Amino acid sequence: MHAHDSTSTASMLQIFKGSEAFFDLLLKQSIRTNYVTIRTYCNGAWHQLSGKDFCAHLGRASEYWTKTLPIEERQSGQSIILIGRNSYNSFVATCGAILAGLDVMCAPPHMSKNDLKWCLNYFKGVAIATDIHELASQLDGFTVPVLNISQAAWMPQDKHNEPILLTLYREYKIAREASLPKKVAEENKSHEHNETKEHTNKTSIIPEDSPWRKIKPGNFAFVSFGHDGFQKPEIIKPDALVVTAQNFIIHAEFPKQIFWKSIELMPPSNPFSHLSRFCALLKNGIIGFPNPSADWETNIRILRPSYIFASSHEMEQVCSFIEQVSKRSINNSRFKLSEKIDKIQNLMASSRAMKIPEGAFDILKRSLRKASRILAGHSFLKEAVEDLSFVVHGLAPAQEAYVRSLEKLGIPVLESYGTTHAAGMLSCNLFHAAHYKVIGTPLPHVNFRLGAHSTLEYRLSFAEFENAGKWEETGDVAQMTPFGFIITGRKKHLFVTLGGTVVSPVRLEQLLKEDEIIADVCVIGDKLPYLSALIVLNHNALADYRAHPEKIKDQVQTIVDKVNESLPRNVTLKKFSILDKPFTEATGEKLSNGEINRLKIQETRAGLISSLYQ
Repeated sequence: MHAHDSTSTASMLQIFKGSEAFFDLLLKQSIRTNYVTIRTYCNGAWHQLSGKDFCAHLGRASEYWTKTLPIEERQSGQSIILIGRNSYNSFVATCGAILAGLDVMCAPPHMSKNDLKWCLNYFKGVAIATDIHELASQLDGFTVPVLNISQAAWMPQDKHNEPILLTLYREYKIAREASLPKKVAEENKSHEHNETKEHTNKTSIIPEDSPWRKIKPGNFAFVSFGHDGFQKPEIIKPDALVVTAQNFIIHAEFPKQIFWKSIELMPPSNPFSHLSRFCALLKNGIIGFPNPSADWETNIRILRPSYIFASSHEMEQVCSFIEQVSKRSINNSRFKLSEKIDKIQNLMASSRAMKIPEGAFDILKRSLRKASRILAGHSFLKEAVEDLSFVVHGLAPAQEAYVRSLEKLGIPVLESYGTTHAAGMLSCNLFHAAHYKVIGTPLPHVNFRLGAHSTLEYRLSFAEFENAGKWEETGDVAQMTPFGFIITGRKKHLFVTLGGTVVSPVRLEQLLKEDEIIADVCVIGDKLPYLSALIVLNHNALADYRAHPEKIKDQVQTIVDKVNESLPRNVTLKKFSILDKPFTEATGEKLSNGEINRLKIQETRAGLISSLYQ
């Protein structure tokens, strides 16, 4: 091998470092001419796109971004700010920009203009792009162009060339293969590699003096804006997402018969929402992009997903749809019997005081659940959710009612947990052991430990991640259980009382809300002499409180006393106040994810809080 070739290969290694797994994935797709990779809605019709179509679309998008910002005008770290919903347009625009050598900052749709201006400055934004048609006209007053990509049409059999960086990567991979010892090279060869090589020989060679030979692939960038201000912006290499998806597949132990077809609903402003796509590509499955103007039932019957990566909002949509179908199936005798079994399960859940031995109790519970699935599941599932085999839930704790609704159909909800820096996932339950409320066991490339004040810390073992090998704080307070960790609160929400005691208010709120008459709670006590609580009653209890206030106060006091019995004396609740109006998003006292906004509550209820400390 010539010295020049060796030098060229070494320089290309630096260019593709941190994105090789990502490019390998695209190479596999580029030869998939007769296999469906994408299913999407465009121009009034559903289209099935092959892997080769997908790579042609990426080439067209890459060319579009290159025309928007020519190579000769480039500066390091420049970004496209993408505000999108989970459409094929946003997916192609994102990957196309990365293949054009630009970073992509995935922005949440609800962010303010001031937040957007901050992102433009921090990420060196050169353009704002959105696939939300009605939003494009509202984005004005910026120093960069605002691009409406909602009308882009991606058709099958697109003849456009693949992205230039993908062609260069293929060339680099063959050159690197040739530099290996003969025996190793032969072991590395495969049918797929031979197909790739054959495809390469037909591809035009990129000139040696092409500026593309110095362009590095872009990265993904994320930042969250919430009630605590913005979190630390994260820039993630493409390989970090692919590695996380691969390790999730290895970890979760899915049955071999599951045919991987995904459906996407979440906005792509969180890395968790990208993992589903990479899982489908790794498994040679199909990524389904719904028609945003169609109802849920139409999308799910056409796309027929075998899995969904879901936040609480998507879980609510799934379960709402199932509830609608259940009303249509109310006369189904199997379904009626399943409902009776559910009532028995609920009775058991509230009657551990029956002194049934622990082992017998769990066996009986599992048997009832299995009977319910057999009776209602097989026939009802066929009508309701077709091929849906599991749901991976993340971004916030799953609601028990939704988990139970899906469990009844034999659809496990795999609770996952992660951070942006770790590409959206650190741990997940196994397919056959989907424990409710538990964040699951860590993925193969992750280690956990409890740090100071029970703060959960993690360490990543792959070099694709920034700070790999170092212990990082998640910002969450955790507790160990026989089935894994449960999150009990946020470190930034820990209270330190005047006595110096560190308290997790979220844990106390969870204990109080275990009683059905309490709908919501906000525990107060940071830098104060003792803890108190603002309590929101459920609808029926609130009506009783207005009629018989003393009676309900006594009932709430009994609940508080019971919780206090399980707590150390220095973290017990001394006082409480029952609110006549609940916390709502309209007042800013509640966030869109269902969590209470402590800072806002302390502002809006300042007078009431002061009265508890007089």
